[in-house]
Amino acid sequence: MNSMTASNPINTSEPEDVCFVDSSASNHMTSREDWFKQLQKAERPSYVETGDDTIHPIQHVGNVPFGEEGNQTYIKNVLHVLTITENLVSIGHILEQGMQVCFDDRGCFIEKEA
Repeated sequence: MNSMTASNPINTSEPEDVCFVDSSASNHMTSREDWFKQLQKAERPSYVETGDDTIHPIQHVGNVPFGEEGNQTYIKNVLHVLTITENLVSIGHILEQGMQVCFDDRGCFIEKEA
């Protein structure tokens, strides 16, 4: 098994760089365009609604590299939403991508089969 911590794709401790692993998120999403390896314009106007009942337009959809350098995988189908303030990783979508989400006393880890 390869293991990756679910903290952020870029190794910093800035609050805007933190990813929150969310069991209720319907999709992965971030406002950070610089995190994407592959990015495509949204095919048609689409929106996400956040927990505070605000509506946010989806700009792009793409893949974000995740994990330690040399042992990266991609979080697929991440929504690029300029107006959100938190970066969300959907537990449901991680499981659909064949990875596992594990919690222990050190934090949260995303694991994939080697």
